[in-house]
Amino acid sequence: MGVSADKLIIGVCLSLFVITGCHLNEREHASDSDEMVIKEETSVVGLPNPFAKVNSIPEAEDAIGRNIPLLRFIPEVYQDSPDIFVMNESEMAQLMYSSADGSERMLYRISEKFSTELLNGDYTKYAINKKIIIRGHAVLVKGNGDGQGYFTAEWSVGGLNLCILSDVPLTEEDLKRMIN
Repeated sequence: MGVSADKLIIGVCLSLFVITGCHLNEREHASDSDEMVIKEETSVVGLPNPFAKVNSIPEAEDAIGRNIPLLRFIPEVYQDSPDIFVMNESEMAQLMYSSADGSERMLYRISEKFSTELLNGDYTKYAINKKIIIRGHAVLVKGNGDGQGYFTAEWSVGGLNLCILSDVPLTEEDLKRMIN
């Protein structure tokens, strides 16, 4: 005795409805502890922050195992004393200079391990992307081409890769005063 296709389809649909309905019914009547488990299962877990704040440039130098070539000049919009961070205890040092109100910042990154492109991390498509020579270093600068200046500068010296990222455009003269 065979089962008709219509009865088979109806039977499968009813079975799925019953299974789904039972599952939803169990959720509706879950206890508080079950709801906690359900909420914990769906919570978002973030990645740990790879940056650790340090108290001084010598502490950052100890962490990365290299002397940090300091900038010779800090533009007036930024405060002279940076917040200093190291990444993963040895991969990179970052000096963060902020404006007085905190709305603008400039990052100076130093690493032996990261290439200048990775160190930069700014993948904006700039109209200007050129090399200029400062104190014998080929410095790649990037800007909008509006005559205001450059937002990034990257170069290498003595086995270190260095990068400046600024919210406020830096002129070529600013960079010449900054880079050792």
